[in-house]
Amino acid sequence: MHWIQWKKSHEEGQPIIKVKIVAVHDDGRVEIEGHDVKLTLWYHHPDHLRSALCFGGGAEWKPKYHVLRVISSSSFNLATPDRVEPCVPPIRRRPTETTRQFIERAMRENHGYTVPARWLANLDAVPDGDTGEPQSGYLVGIETPTDGRLR
Repeated sequence: MHWIQWKKSHEEGQPIIKVKIVAVHDDGRVEIEGHDVKLTLWYHHPDHLRSALCFGGGAEWKPKYHVLRVISSSSFNLATPDRVEPCVPPIRRRPTETTRQFIERAMRENHGYTVPARWLANLDAVPDGDTGEPQSGYLVGIETPTDGRLR
């Protein structure tokens, strides 16, 4: 779940409905029920949601931001079945691509990406085999560091 959606789902003044997760299907459909609520929603990683339920099934539905909070575990962003879109594979830096080129492509094709802070030292350098997943860094297009040591 995106951190902004998680944060917004904790703001005061929105409805919170206690629900029971009735079923999590292999195709991603999730059935929840509560007082005057019976919904079929969708989550792209049904096994992750099932794992969260191993610690207890108490849940809260926060309809304003489509957040299902599994009380013993974490929060999940669920879609309505009519809004389901295929998952987009994560963007990867090409071996001959400079940081600047990668950021421009990531903004164009993926609406941003988190890059390691070390990549920002020289935006025009070609990576020396460093094309994998970032461990910490900046969100491209956002000025807030995600690594506390960078503040």
